[in-house]
Amino acid sequence: MRLLALSPLYLLTMTTENGLEDGLYFFPEQTVTATELRAVLSGDDRQRKCWVVSHLLRYAQWDDIWTYISRDEVRDLFPDLDLPETLAQAWARMLKIEASVS
Repeated sequence: MRLLALSPLYLLTMTTENGLEDGLYFFPEQTVTATELRAVLSGDDRQRKCWVVSHLLRYAQWDDIWTYISRDEVRDLFPDLDLPETLAQAWARMLKIEASVS
């Protein structure tokens, strides 16, 4: 089961002016900083983690992905990520994730 893509504008503080952190390029629709991303990934809210990891896998460059999360963490969250089917299949192959049998 995949979660709906959530927009956690209410969950993350935007900080981009006067020397504060700039937003990360792989969040094209809103400003999310590296500090905010790390806070979500270290937290307990699985929906928020899935939202940020979905963005990482959709938009981030390869090396940037692994700066924030491990392959094992992605494998754990994978069933709940919001990815287009073809992208999910490609990531499943790269991460050696078995397809669920319906």
